[in-house]
Amino acid sequence: MAEVEENVVPFADGRPADGLQVEPFGDSEVLIGDPELDVMDEPTSDFDDNLAEVIDEKELLQKANSLITSYETDESARSEWRTRYEDGLKTLDPDGGLEESDDARASRGLSTVVHPLIAEAATQFNARAITELYPSGGPVKTTVVGDASEEVEEQARRVREFMNYQLTQEMPEYFADLDQMLFQLPLVGHAFKKLYWDVNLGRQVSMFVKAEDFCVAPESKDLQTSLRYTHVIRLPKNDYNRYVEAGYYLPVPTYTDVTDPSGTVTQEIEGVDEYNNDDDVLTLLEMHVYETFNGVDGMGDEDNLSEVVALPYVVTIEMGSQRVVSVRRNWDEDDEDKRRRNWFVSYRFLPSVGFYGFGLYHMIGGLGKAATGALRALLDSAAFANMQGGFKLKGRVSGGEMDINPGEFVDLDATVDDVNKAIMPLPFKEPSGALFNLLGLIVDAGQRFASTADLNVGDANPNAPVGSTVALIEQGSKAFSAIHKRLHNSQGHEFKLLAKLNSENLPEQFEFSTNSGSEIIYARDFDDRIDVIPVSDPNIFSATQRIAQAQAVLEMARSAPELHDIYEAYKRMYEAVRIPNIDEVLKKPEEAARLDPIDENMAVLYGKPIKAFPEQDHESHIAVHIQFLQDPSLGGNPQINKAIMPIMMAHIAEHIALLYRTRMQAGINMELPNLPNLRDPKFRFEDIDPELDMQISQRAAQVVQQAPQMKPIPAMNMQQNQQQNPLQYAQQLAQLEAQSLQARTQSQINADQAKAQNNIQIKQAEAQQDMQIEAAKANAELQAKIAKLQAELQIEREKNQAKIQMEQQQNQAELQMEQQKSQMEAMKDE
Repeated sequence: MAEVEENVVPFADGRPADGLQVEPFGDSEVLIGDPELDVMDEPTSDFDDNLAEVIDEKELLQKANSLITSYETDESARSEWRTRYEDGLKTLDPDGGLEESDDARASRGLSTVVHPLIAEAATQFNARAITELYPSGGPVKTTVVGDASEEVEEQARRVREFMNYQLTQEMPEYFADLDQMLFQLPLVGHAFKKLYWDVNLGRQVSMFVKAEDFCVAPESKDLQTSLRYTHVIRLPKNDYNRYVEAGYYLPVPTYTDVTDPSGTVTQEIEGVDEYNNDDDVLTLLEMHVYETFNGVDGMGDEDNLSEVVALPYVVTIEMGSQRVVSVRRNWDEDDEDKRRRNWFVSYRFLPSVGFYGFGLYHMIGGLGKAATGALRALLDSAAFANMQGGFKLKGRVSGGEMDINPGEFVDLDATVDDVNKAIMPLPFKEPSGALFNLLGLIVDAGQRFASTADLNVGDANPNAPVGSTVALIEQGSKAFSAIHKRLHNSQGHEFKLLAKLNSENLPEQFEFSTNSGSEIIYARDFDDRIDVIPVSDPNIFSATQRIAQAQAVLEMARSAPELHDIYEAYKRMYEAVRIPNIDEVLKKPEEAARLDPIDENMAVLYGKPIKAFPEQDHESHIAVHIQFLQDPSLGGNPQINKAIMPIMMAHIAEHIALLYRTRMQAGINMELPNLPNLRDPKFRFEDIDPELDMQISQRAAQVVQQAPQMKPIPAMNMQQNQQQNPLQYAQQLAQLEAQSLQARTQSQINADQAKAQNNIQIKQAEAQQDMQIEAAKANAELQAKIAKLQAELQIEREKNQAKIQMEQQQNQAELQMEQQKSQMEAMKDE
């Protein structure tokens, strides 16, 4: 506080101006000011604005230095993990991630082949997972939370249709990123997806984030409780400038020679040049942290930071200039507790002891290296055994390389009488059978762990129950089943984040196109009444298992049709085998419409469903139907009557039941509870209020006492035959149904017998064919053995003949040498 001299009056007239306040302070100082200006207002900004524009630049520089230091500490803490991560990716490298490079082995004439144990497991996992997580019809389905109604069911349908359209059409990066993620995930064990609104694209984005580009604070267990985490973003300068124009980032000066915090393993595996960061690409650190900023969100210079609760922010730092280019609040605007909002989804292959998951390299990386080593040893031993090398005495044999044709002997200039004494081949052995068996053992162990071994479904008894086949499939893929559940759970979180972004960023009404035409989605559709989940079933992890389960349901529905919805059973079977446009193949049950009695009679003749409605004139309907059944030229025709009688009697019984309800309701003089759709197999009666139950019961008893018999139905009283008695109608209906059931049973028995006979014939034909095949195989094997023996015998004969010729030539040469020697000695004696 500046000192004020005594007796100094700060105003000419000796008093403060209007609106100012003079307050004694100590012995000689006063505070002069406007009380309303003493409390400085925070810089005004919208909730989603970039706060870096209003925060003091000096404070931003301090925050940048502090946060970069924290990031470097986090990276240093996971250095050992990064080494394992790189080793896992290097299993795709041509040298297999081994210490000795391909060039070093090739220079020594050794094999450089890599066993594809881990690569095969990753490829098969990708193929199986992408089919489940991204089916052709779209990966999203919806469920209603709470009580369902037609309005909510329609809302759920709109949300499902739009999100499938969004992921398959509007977000082209979704499939490519999901496919790439599902290939890297089994190798390294962990991957991330980031969902956000992109101001440049003007839509939601689902981005695959590599684990190497996502760094969390040490001791983190999950994203929700992590102290901080950092996403390393590499952004072309032109795209960055577009973000600057949109007000998303602050402009930064141009810097060169920036060290990219990411490694070069990916570039090495791809075989491209090492990444060189220049002016065209910027590296950003997007840090999700808890921080405090002076003058922002209630924070002041005088606050004791050790006692202040830091708030969640997203702070983005440009690495070249080490400047903060963006600060944004990271909580929902209407969240009074200011809980941190999460934009990332974590995908784990296997759980681990810490934050990052385990992959195939962590579990069977040693087996992969052992398989490569054993395979290389087998190939090297085979190569050396077939192309032998050895030692040659220097100077004893002259000449360079020689081309020797079969059956040809080439002259050598040698100073020794025995060439074998000048050349010694090394004793390389043939490939070891024990090493070959060991390689098979290693590969089998790795495939069992990775669930890539062929399932023995084809070896199972084809006549075994479907449940046994399902159990066999589940037993053979327990590990993949658990992994699939983790993927299903993570994808569910991803869809919920996307649904929340839709509710915040979609216009109030948005039109989109589907196969059935144009649809409209509303931003308000994405509320708590609808839950968005993946189409994939966490309990089904393969097409084989899905088809087996659908087949089991279909067989049970056929065996007890009165307990099942046959249409739904067939529909699930079609869905299991992924048949498109099922409605074009499978006939959907028709809903009965409200018709007059004449059209109802016609509908029955056409095989269409009919239904009685409470508000209809039941007596008139009954009269028309009975006349139709009694007319010999219409429903009374014996050929027609047999087919339509059960349906018409059941329909007349519906009218009688509704007529009874209508008369009793009029008699008790009070409204009865709403009548459910009794034809719906899923309907259930709701519990009636006990007090209402008592009132209805008492009044109904009074009505029955006053009129023991219901007023006769005129149409039912016109004739005195059996058909005019409702009881006898019911008896006739039961008899016809029994006859129909008996006919169906007999037909089923005949069909089963024919099927059994056909199966016997097929089995006999298969057995005969198998016998012929086995006989042909045995004959072929015998002929092959005979030919092999003959070839070996011929080779031995040729070897012996060549050996004899060589011995004869050698003996002849020795004889000539002896003769020459004798002649030379004789000449010397002379």
